[in-house]
Amino acid sequence: MEIDNYFSIFLLFGAVLSLLFSIFLLFYPNRFYANKVLGFLIFSWAVTVFAYMVQSSDFFLRFPHFFASLDVFVLLFFPLMYIYIRTYLYTDARKIRKNLVHFLPGILYLIIFTPFFIQDTETKIKMIQNDLPGWFRPLQNVFNLIIIFQGIFYTILSLRKLHHFQYFRQARISKFQLESLKWLRLFVIINVILWTIGTAGVFLEISGINIPIDLFALFYLSLTLLTLVLGAFTIRRPEFFSEKEDILHFSVGIDKVGEKSVQPNDKEQLIKYLEEEKPYLKPDLKMQDMVEATGLSYKRISEIFNTELEKSFFDMVNEYRLQTALRLIREGYHKKHTLPYLAEQAGFNSKTTFNRTFKKYTGQTPTEYIQQNNL
Repeated sequence: MEIDNYFSIFLLFGAVLSLLFSIFLLFYPNRFYANKVLGFLIFSWAVTVFAYMVQSSDFFLRFPHFFASLDVFVLLFFPLMYIYIRTYLYTDARKIRKNLVHFLPGILYLIIFTPFFIQDTETKIKMIQNDLPGWFRPLQNVFNLIIIFQGIFYTILSLRKLHHFQYFRQARISKFQLESLKWLRLFVIINVILWTIGTAGVFLEISGINIPIDLFALFYLSLTLLTLVLGAFTIRRPEFFSEKEDILHFSVGIDKVGEKSVQPNDKEQLIKYLEEEKPYLKPDLKMQDMVEATGLSYKRISEIFNTELEKSFFDMVNEYRLQTALRLIREGYHKKHTLPYLAEQAGFNSKTTFNRTFKKYTGQTPTEYIQQNNL
């Protein structure tokens, strides 16, 4: 038997085991939300490996309905990775409707290729044998680029989510939590490496460049090994991924038996986030962004603003923006740029809001303030 055959057998074995692992995570233990997301992720891996193995003209002529239909699972790969991390870290993220937007590329793929998918068996075979519609290959290339973009976009989001979580909970993270975060970070990094290998293979194939190493084979082999290791570890210790040992449970729970963890002040944590991360520079900042960054609930953040700080969310954010604008004016930024541009750099989303806020807190318009202070 040739090495290629051994390689194919190993991939088939990995795809079957991945399918079994995904079923395990989806249905046991049945109350763990993050496990279900991980189960869907591993299932998408299994289908992706299977699709790679069977990609031949003979197979698709025998089973034409599989042609191009399995590609949709590749579009779910990175969104599911990000959703898994969010749902593992944050209880508020465990709502299906909050995650539906991440599946839009996959849904769009199914809609666009529906004219091909709804064809009968004989018509599909003729199209595969003779000639596919002129729009077919170009659109497939577009979705290949979307997959590459997903790798960049969701990797950045995932690493930022892990960074924010650890940064704002460093005073109350247990040893178990640190191990969990290390695992999640390693999980993302390995996926990035695999994505890089696969992307390089795509560009080399498009460019018609041949190299001694089959990057696609290396990509799928590594993907299969990662799946098997992940599945085996999950079988050995399923609670590692469960909500029973959820990170937020430890954040407000017990680090040692009979010994409660010390809780930092929520208001101080929120102020620290505003002053150090400067989210108010983002013109479309929403309170939900602060919920995801700090881990505090929407209700708790609203309570801090309205009760403890006695200011609304927008008033507080605009105060920080105004302080930034005043600092830029003192530094002479307005001499090189227009005031609307300065307002934009301070986080204001409109000139009207900038002028109204400036007048409210200083009693003067920006122009009057600059003239009176000879700035």
